[in-house]
Amino acid sequence: MLVRDRMTTNVVTVSSYDTLATAASRMKAAGLRRLPVVDERELVGIISAYDLRNWPDGLTLIAVRAAMTRNPVTVSSTDSLEHAVSVAHKRQVGGLPVVDHGRLVGMIVARDLFIAEPRAIPEWDPSRKGAGLRARIR
Repeated sequence: MLVRDRMTTNVVTVSSYDTLATAASRMKAAGLRRLPVVDERELVGIISAYDLRNWPDGLTLIAVRAAMTRNPVTVSSTDSLEHAVSVAHKRQVGGLPVVDHGRLVGMIVARDLFIAEPRAIPEWDPSRKGAGLRARIR
């Protein structure tokens, strides 16, 4: 089986110029943990809920580019699922952008690969400093 057989093709994205609040809002609305960051139709990074927890007081002020992972590891739609699982495990990531010919064509995440997320994202306690993301996006 190939990545294209299990990937999501209707991918929710953000721009590196969007705010972290925009990213958090899109994640919440779509029920996602991570979003590809696309500028001018080119994948430039990935932002996750894990990344956002480091910026609890700046969601409306900070641009995605400040918190995103640049040049994320990717797979191709013609890669095998076994290859995608191997890459996800090796790099300890729960989602992989799918890129063909330089263009984002999909996203494949741990549940698509039938594997566990590499690390749990704990529920944030809004009363704890640095933990207010959940409260801000509810």
